[in-house]
Parts: sequence; structure tokens; C-alpha cells
Amino acid sequence: MAIEIELKFKVRNLDNLWKKLKGAEPNILYIHDEVFGKKRIDYKIRKRTEISAKGINVEHQRTIPVKNKDKTKKIIEETINRLPNSFKSENSYEKIRFLFKRGGCEVSVDFYPIGVYCEIEGNEKKIKKLAKKLGFDLEKSIKKNVDLIYCDWCKKRNRKPRLHWGFGKI
Repeated sequence: MAIEIELKFKVRNLDNLWKKLKGAEPNILYIHDEVFGKKRIDYKIRKRTEISAKGINVEHQRTIPVKNKDKTKKIIEETINRLPNSFKSENSYEKIRFLFKRGGCEVSVDFYPIGVYCEIEGNEKKIKKLAKKLGFDLEKSIKKNVDLIYCDWCKKRNRKPRLHWGFGKI
């Protein structure tokens, strides 16, 4: 089981971010995430389908959020072989991801239909150092997951959120 530490930021100046990431060759992915849950169970299962130049990868992960005192988010993830029959699809979304390796971290620049976000994963100290180098204010890191960001986006536009959303489906 791995513990994921990440910081997430809204990308306000994409050109500036590209310039700072210049020189690193990204892996470009189309990602479809579907989240499954069950009443009275405190964890979710994410089915992730990734399509890249290397092919198609489908993975199931059990995800359990862990509250942390500082401003990072930790998630315990465990890859499981199959989806239990009793879990039902709760929501899904899609994104285009540009994945970079930089400063001992993984940098994901994610394009959603609702905006562009950057996630930096790795060692906490390295994440913070790289985030500053990329021009992000650590105090403005986002704690919400993309589902809650989407709900806020819909609320600001007086729209009802869809359970399954993506490009052409918002």
C-alpha cells in the first residue's frame, strides 16, 4: 500500500507553467476515472482507464483519505484485482493529462472541461520546493477533489451537476 502526498493548484497562466516545465518530455494520457462506492463503507474504489501512446491500462484502486495536519493531502491507495459486485458506480469524469518528471516529483497538468489543474506528487519537502519554483503559492493549494471542484463550478453557473461528466458532457 502506497501513501500518496500531493498538492493541487488551479492553473491560471498555462503559458507560464509550460515555460517552467520546458525541457521535460511529458507522457500524454487520456484518463477516464469511474468511482464506485457502497453505503456504510468509508472507502471508494476508483477504476482508472488510461490511454496513451504506450497502450491502454485499466486499474482498480481502493482509496482511503487520511486527514493530515499540514496543507498536504495524503491518500492510502491499494491496487486490487477486481471490483466487488456490491459496489455501484457513483460518478465518473475524464481528463487529458500531461505527466512530467521534475525535481524528484511527478507533475500532472490536467485538462478538465472545467479548467486546468496541476498536481505535484512526491516527497513533501520536494513538492513544496517544486511548487514554489513553478510559481504556485502554497497557501492557495486546493484541498478539494475534482468532484467537489466540479460541483462548485456548476453552482457558480447555476447548473445541476451530472454524475458522469467529461468533454462534451458538462
